[in-house]
Amino acid sequence: MYERIIEIIVYLISEMKLNKNLYDIDMDELQDRGYSNIEISTALSWLVDKIEFSEKFFLGDEVSNINSFRILHDAEKDLFTPEAWGQLIQLKSLGIITNEHIESLISRSIMMGMKSIDVSQINYFVANNVFNLQINTFFGSTRFMLQ
Repeated sequence: MYERIIEIIVYLISEMKLNKNLYDIDMDELQDRGYSNIEISTALSWLVDKIEFSEKFFLGDEVSNINSFRILHDAEKDLFTPEAWGQLIQLKSLGIITNEHIESLISRSIMMGMKSIDVSQINYFVANNVFNLQINTFFGSTRFMLQ
């Protein structure tokens, strides 16, 4: 469920970056995409809380003075599907994750022997970081011990 909420948050922040007000975003489009009212409501609540408490959710380049993005080593390129790497780039550019999140994902994945990480696994990782979940598994059935 949390992975789907991340997808909604990505959509909402993308729309807001186009200088749309949160109230001007068409929520019917999210329902047409198959998201439930509970998922939409949860994503909106999270986003409104971030705005209300003046937390920066557009972390991106504003958090650090370094305007860089991670270039993968040859051994790391096999970790991600092209779609998953594209998802990471989008999440980073929207400020949902930071370079530190990406480094953490790469390190954990290498230590766990992961291969071919897809978009759903990226969303699972981000959901764990954004919602601060204490889930004992990572990417499904693999036991995650590095929390």
